[in-house]
Amino acid sequence: MAESSMFDTLVSAYAGSRPGYPAAVFEALPELARRPLAGSRVADVGAGTGIFSRQLRERGAVVTAVELSEPMLRQLVADSPGVGAALGSANALPLRTGAVDFVSFAQAWHWVNPESAVPEVLRVLAPGGALACVWNTPVSDAPWRLGYNDRIRELIGREPAYGNESTGFDQEPRIDLGSFASALRTRVFKTAWSRTIPIEQRLLNVQSRSYAGTVPPERLAAFLANERAILLKHFPDGMVVEEYITWLGVVRKP
Repeated sequence: MAESSMFDTLVSAYAGSRPGYPAAVFEALPELARRPLAGSRVADVGAGTGIFSRQLRERGAVVTAVELSEPMLRQLVADSPGVGAALGSANALPLRTGAVDFVSFAQAWHWVNPESAVPEVLRVLAPGGALACVWNTPVSDAPWRLGYNDRIRELIGREPAYGNESTGFDQEPRIDLGSFASALRTRVFKTAWSRTIPIEQRLLNVQSRSYAGTVPPERLAAFLANERAILLKHFPDGMVVEEYITWLGVVRKP
């Protein structure tokens, strides 16, 4: 993570469009980690506007959200009563050694450098603590999404660039642990779910992506107009069914 964030200008789109995470994830997490969420101390890193942080808090965790983007963090504080907040990154977590039972990254681990993030995660975790990484991944073969990834590639002129290879278009997520992979074991859980949202919220979701801010406004507007036309062919009532597979990986501290 850098000193500034490409998400600084995407706060409204992010807060207004991104999905939460299904209840099954929060049932599987304590089982995979072998410790309860309720009463646990959690650092939710790359917390964005606090979507996952709030869901952890609702389940009794004591949550400190860590976010690099100041505009994102301000939105998180406004929307997340009861959640602590700290400006910082995975490269230098603003936490004491052994301070937390969980470190979570929701839709965020792919931005880190594992060579610096893994030691920091292990440092702040208490004995027996766990790293939890979660991603909502769209069902890419849903009829209305066919060709979408290729249209995004054409729009931005490349593959989306992330900090590591944990996730990307047309691949299943995994936790890239860099050179630490051989010493750490990942346990995985996956679940399918969907949500129904208005077309305009779906288009806002597109605009909340990191690469959207790199596209000239007129090109982005034309792209969104084309996407709106495609969506209306599949959802003439204006309500889009987004289908997801949510992937959860848990790594326990040795």
